[in-house]
Amino acid sequence: MAKKFQLTAPVTGKCVDLAQVPDETFAGKVLGDGVAFIFDGNEVCSPCDGEITLTADTNHAVGIHADSGLDILLHVGIDTVALNGKGLEMLVKQGQKIKPGTPLIRIDRAFMKSQNINLITPMLMTNGDDYSYQLSGIGSDVKAGVSPVIEYEGEAQTETVAATAPATESGSGATGLKYQTLCENVIKYVGGKENVISVTHCVTRLRFKLTDESKANTEAMKATKGVMKVIQTGGQYQVVIGPQVDEVYKDLVQIGGFSATESANAQQVVAEDGEKQGIVSRFLVLMTGIFQPLLSMLMAGGMIKALLVLLTTVCGVISTDSGTYQILYAMGDALFYFFPVAIGWSAARKFGLKDVYGIVLGGTLVYPTLVALTSEEALYTVFAGTVFESEVYTTFLGIPVIFPSVGYTSSVIPIILIVWVASLLFKFFNKNLPAMLRSFFTPFLTLLITAPIGFLVVGPIAMILQGLLTSFMSFIVGLNAGIAGLVIGTFWSLLVMCGLHMPVIIMCNLNIATYGYDIIHPLFFTGAIASVGAVLGVIIRTKDAEERSVCIPAMISSFFGINEPTLYAVLFPRKMLMYTTFLSAGIGSMIAGFCGSKLYSFGASGILGLPCYINPEGIDFGFIGLLIAMVASFVLALISGLVFGGKKDATGLNIDMSL
Repeated sequence: MAKKFQLTAPVTGKCVDLAQVPDETFAGKVLGDGVAFIFDGNEVCSPCDGEITLTADTNHAVGIHADSGLDILLHVGIDTVALNGKGLEMLVKQGQKIKPGTPLIRIDRAFMKSQNINLITPMLMTNGDDYSYQLSGIGSDVKAGVSPVIEYEGEAQTETVAATAPATESGSGATGLKYQTLCENVIKYVGGKENVISVTHCVTRLRFKLTDESKANTEAMKATKGVMKVIQTGGQYQVVIGPQVDEVYKDLVQIGGFSATESANAQQVVAEDGEKQGIVSRFLVLMTGIFQPLLSMLMAGGMIKALLVLLTTVCGVISTDSGTYQILYAMGDALFYFFPVAIGWSAARKFGLKDVYGIVLGGTLVYPTLVALTSEEALYTVFAGTVFESEVYTTFLGIPVIFPSVGYTSSVIPIILIVWVASLLFKFFNKNLPAMLRSFFTPFLTLLITAPIGFLVVGPIAMILQGLLTSFMSFIVGLNAGIAGLVIGTFWSLLVMCGLHMPVIIMCNLNIATYGYDIIHPLFFTGAIASVGAVLGVIIRTKDAEERSVCIPAMISSFFGINEPTLYAVLFPRKMLMYTTFLSAGIGSMIAGFCGSKLYSFGASGILGLPCYINPEGIDFGFIGLLIAMVASFVLALISGLVFGGKKDATGLNIDMSL
């Protein structure tokens, strides 16, 4: 008769469904069914009587063979393998006997918070199909070593076996290695030895860094006996093998001639990459990481704004004065307008700061009362008669506060700098204040110091840069419009990202009001056109259906002049594509400048705004030149997308469209 057994919670916290784990291997039950836990404690304990069969070298996972015969895998956190054991302490050894509640792994919570690690912990039954079981604890609060979370029935086994899936194969051949055939197939389908930069492993998967992921035969890899799943994420080509991956890895290194010493430390590989990439690449990696959680909503907002352009400008079915338009526009523009709030939240996570700090600091920058100050009469002017001349609308402790011309709405860089400063102050106070004072004085002092720094330091820096920019714009445009087009068109997207573009837009408005036309606006008109070409090239080149699902809405948004989704979702993760797309826009802008293109009125953004460049007296050479510029930028960027758009950089991040 089958006996009844149970697994107790390994932590004190909340038991949740595996679907909540942000890793498709666990959420998809590739390695087996089970449950996950969200908890605040510092230890992970044994859920049953049994024996330790696996301890990860990186201290983030442990395998257990229960006395009942059930094999269990406990995996602490997501992507904790990259920490290389830091912040985790393995408290047991392989072969050690354990009981419910026996401490297995100790966690340094402060370190994990500083690294922004998600510590949701899956507990899987890797041979659960041999048992009848019920996941009884999902949705309930649990206590470590006490609360039952999985109940199962089966015949108890006294013989201890490894907590692994059944052996993949008993490979035979010249070397006599157990997994020879599997390893030979894996090497073949990743594109051969010459396509492998490095290979590491965690407790369930091989992690390849490939020269060119497009050379990998993913479908053949998925069909290979012994391969559970293939995941392409974070610049890695991951082949899920199961808990026996350590044995497979040893055979793989021997068969492939890979260096186990240079591949063993995933964190070291990342660090070396950062050193080789330089400041610009690390900056792009940082920006990509900050924007990754926002991209799906960013593209949704871009699509809503593009739809509104169609409904108003093209179809004329709704009026811009209607409530329908205003509500839809608010939906589409909210993230763009409140960028500092959203980016503050994401940057806080990136810098190891609590989310709410970034939200509050971002909200302070776009607080309505402060935004409205720039529409009131100025108190006085500072730096009068210089390129840094600025209006002062308020003071802080008698110190003049200088705001950018349109405030901080839609800006990016200021809030990132402010949150970075806040993260340093937070860590300082949290480390040096007495424990009994931290809970109140750490947030109090962090906000009290950081917000004024933002207004008194970041604001003036922005104004200085804007003053230099407008002076440079006037000088270079007066020197030669073609050269100005090359420079302005190439760097325009970066100016927008830094929030330094608004003075230029104001100059365009003043020129139209004064002269009836403007020659600066055509010098950055081709940026969105180049983006459309680049994304189209990626769509044609990539074989990844998920990547296409990201690129298509980004391309549509760029077509209508909303370029942020393309910039952050497609170009940032592909450094060479970004550089060449910017240059393609610059070349088109240079053509527009040399042809004397002019803007005569403001209208729709993107390609639909083209009629605004037609001379009221009729089509002239300037308009024809702008058309040529558009075609040139589009074609050059398309070629760039076909050449450089096949895959993201090794440091690029995937976009979770389910967010």
